Amino acid sequence: MNTFLNYLIEANIGLIFFYAIYWIVLQKEDQFTFKRTYLLASVVASLVFPFFTIGVSTSLIPSLSQTTAAQWLPEIVIYANGNVKPEENSFFLNWSWITFSYLIIAASLLALFLIRILSLVNLFKQSTHYSWKNYTIAESDKVQGVFSFFHFIFLSPGERLAETEKQEILRHEEVHIKKLHSLDIILMQLLGIVFWFNPIIRFYKKSLVQVHEFEADARSVEGHDVDEYCSLLAKVALQNNGYVLANHFTNSLTLKRITMMKTVRRKIKNWKVLAAACTLPLFFFVVACQDQVANVEEINNNSKSDVIYPIEVQNALTQLKNANPDSELIVIEKNKTGEQILETLNQDNISLIQAQGYKNQFAIISQGATILKRKNSKVEVLSVVEQSAEPVGGMPQFYDYIGANLKYPEQARKMGVEGRVFVEFVVNEDGSISDVKTVKGIGAGCDMEAARVVALSKAWNPAKNKGQMVKQRLVVPIIFKLG
Repeated sequence: MNTFLNYLIEANIGLIFFYAIYWIVLQKEDQFTFKRTYLLASVVASLVFPFFTIGVSTSLIPSLSQTTAAQWLPEIVIYANGNVKPEENSFFLNWSWITFSYLIIAASLLALFLIRILSLVNLFKQSTHYSWKNYTIAESDKVQGVFSFFHFIFLSPGERLAETEKQEILRHEEVHIKKLHSLDIILMQLLGIVFWFNPIIRFYKKSLVQVHEFEADARSVEGHDVDEYCSLLAKVALQNNGYVLANHFTNSLTLKRITMMKTVRRKIKNWKVLAAACTLPLFFFVVACQDQVANVEEINNNSKSDVIYPIEVQNALTQLKNANPDSELIVIEKNKTGEQILETLNQDNISLIQAQGYKNQFAIISQGATILKRKNSKVEVLSVVEQSAEPVGGMPQFYDYIGANLKYPEQARKMGVEGRVFVEFVVNEDGSISDVKTVKGIGAGCDMEAARVVALSKAWNPAKNKGQMVKQRLVVPIIFKLG
């Protein structure tokens, strides 16, 4: 779950970053092939780069724990008369519901995408087919305007166009086919399904459609009269097309296309090309320098497996190998480098040996141990985990504790203050509570009282992620009501 969310965050940051550069630097340029290449490279880089990791730490891109909200617990109501009532029907942030909603919307968009594909297939079956050059023309009264999809060109036999005009339109669609513009559209449709929540995808789609039309127009008018071609565009400008997966001649960008064809094309300035090119390695460096699950090979490279160890270490190593014949063991000396590695390991899976005549201890670990890189020598506090932390005895016992120990402040009673107090806290790996603070309150002593009671609560069962105990950040909303 964490890995997927981290991927979504980094990929969408990349999409926003690259499009911002495009909008600032390249939007008004008329080198259409370069603009299309940049947009497609931006999409591919945003999708691929988050998979890579390099061994340099940076905080330019926020980590998952810095960007995702803490998990919220159900609300609890504290009445002035001392009664306590959990709000069973209250809405609270729950990642299972968020995941479910995300999948439902993505599945609905995928179904809509497949329906559009099937509608094109059905339209083709109901059309009259014939060949033009190496392409298939499909004519049908159900076709509005003219459009192409891969090697198929759809048009209506009822179009009132001269043969020369028809050939002009077909040449335009031929450019779409040769340039594989349909692949771009399919890619953007799939991208919109996975990242449906990111509005920047619409800007990518719009920009690519514009570039497709400009590119096709520029190739179509080569060796032909520009004014006649513009007149043809104006003639069919009011025709519309309902197949959003296709490239079509009767696009709503008619005025922009006419203006662009009459504009003298200029070479992109070198500094703009350099700026656009530099964005790719910059983004790769930033997203690849994130705290990820460390590779065991990183530990192997710093281990002492190729030297002769002290007799105490060899004996301990032999005993552990006999007890765990299927495990591959690694020995690390606790020097400066070894300490940095050991700080990232699950301490429960480490055996420490002090050898005579050696200043440093030796650690024997198993490659099956969980190895997590840490940031600033501190364990990362997670908001999203596989198994959330919960109070010992369950939530009802936690609410009983809150009700028995939290007192409605006298100052709040006198002032008539009531409302929600949001208390954030961290459940550590050992189940203890720390970092208690009020993230939003109502004052009059309610904030301090709510934080005090939460901080003194009994131990919790810690959260688990990938089978290991981890820290988790939680928020409990406490409602103060006078009546």
